[in-house]
Amino acid sequence: MRPYAPGTVPAPLLLLTGMISLQFGSAFAKRLFEETGPAGATLLRLLIAATLLCLFSRPAPRLLRTHGRLLLPYGAVFAVMQFSFYEATSRLPLGVVVTLEFSGPLLLAAVTSRRALDRVRVALAGAGLLVLGGTKGMDDPVGLAASLLTGAALTAYILLGARVGRAVPGGSGLALGLTVAAALALPAAPALGLPPADVLLEPGVLGAALAVAVLTTVVPFSLEFAALRRMPPRVFAVLSTVEPVIAALVGLALLGEHLTWLQWAAVLCVVGAALGTGLAAGAPDKEAAPPGTSPGTSDPAPDPPPEPPGTSPAPSDRSPSRKNGVHP
Repeated sequence: MRPYAPGTVPAPLLLLTGMISLQFGSAFAKRLFEETGPAGATLLRLLIAATLLCLFSRPAPRLLRTHGRLLLPYGAVFAVMQFSFYEATSRLPLGVVVTLEFSGPLLLAAVTSRRALDRVRVALAGAGLLVLGGTKGMDDPVGLAASLLTGAALTAYILLGARVGRAVPGGSGLALGLTVAAALALPAAPALGLPPADVLLEPGVLGAALAVAVLTTVVPFSLEFAALRRMPPRVFAVLSTVEPVIAALVGLALLGEHLTWLQWAAVLCVVGAALGTGLAAGAPDKEAAPPGTSPGTSDPAPDPPPEPPGTSPAPSDRSPSRKNGVHP
């Protein structure tokens, strides 16, 4: 039997699984707010998640020194994203917050798109998000500002996460980024309002925070981090627009929030745009044919004519050598 390899799982499936875990965990996290407030829930989530990921991946401390220029802003963006998201969800419905949050990735997808069809998909997803978000809860300016700040931080997270994933091996990049975020959260959380320490250390609160950390950070961000290694940030951004749909469905299942027919139409718009982008991402690129093929076709390129007898073949850049990265 062929051994399992994480790379065999399609990147869109990794992303979808992570989004489902994140939204269920986010709905559960709102119960923590009554005990810890948004700042307390964020601090516990970051500390627990950073500890778990460091135990799993065991990152070398030297990586933080070597890649500090990437990991420090990556961790800072992660911390901002978590604090602003929890502040927003404490004031606005989950579906509205997640809808507004993804205005940033949609803008990223529109700006970096190179094909007209991609822009059509982005416009379709944007229209669906606009309808799905509606106007409910827009009378809270702090919640609105926190949602938009989360969207800006999410956009930076996508761009930086792709670079960190390529530069830092394995899961060390995510573990170190979360460690930086947790370190920044320690002085920031008290300024945003924390309950007494004995409340944060209650067994029930710690148990709930552990579940939230696993569902909303360890599982989804590990899967998203792996997906970012294997897809362009633009494709990641558009596929991520499915997350507001998942948030709305979680609200329906757990909170009894029923969608109107217009909102279901918006759901179909977002899913259609994301599905189209995922299928396009898996299609072969005609402009960049793989080695050994002719441009625009999958047929092998014709073999070169045979060398005349008595002559030596000309050197090739593809000959096995350590210089070009191909080993015998």
